[in-house]
Amino acid sequence: MIIEDTLLDTPEKRELAVSNFIDLLQHPGYVLLTEMVNVNISILTEKILLGGESEANMDRLRDRLQANKDIINTPSKQIKTLRIEDSPEETADPYEQHKKLDKDVE
Repeated sequence: MIIEDTLLDTPEKRELAVSNFIDLLQHPGYVLLTEMVNVNISILTEKILLGGESEANMDRLRDRLQANKDIINTPSKQIKTLRIEDSPEETADPYEQHKKLDKDVE
């Protein structure tokens, strides 16, 4: 997902976005939306599995299915992405942490 650079350009903005997405996931309106979209996903999945449509119609059904999945998965994906962006990079060197601790002690 492409997002304007200034929307999430600071750790504070990213932290607030994560908090807002977490709140959204628990909001009654979003819960209702999720239930409605899940019904659509079930119907679309059933139509795809039954087949009998032209390839063009099947492609449209698959696109609609993916769009419905994206709708309900976006907040969780954003939370995960934003948390990864703000987490400190782990080093591949298992002794790096000890080196940092040794410098702190000196």
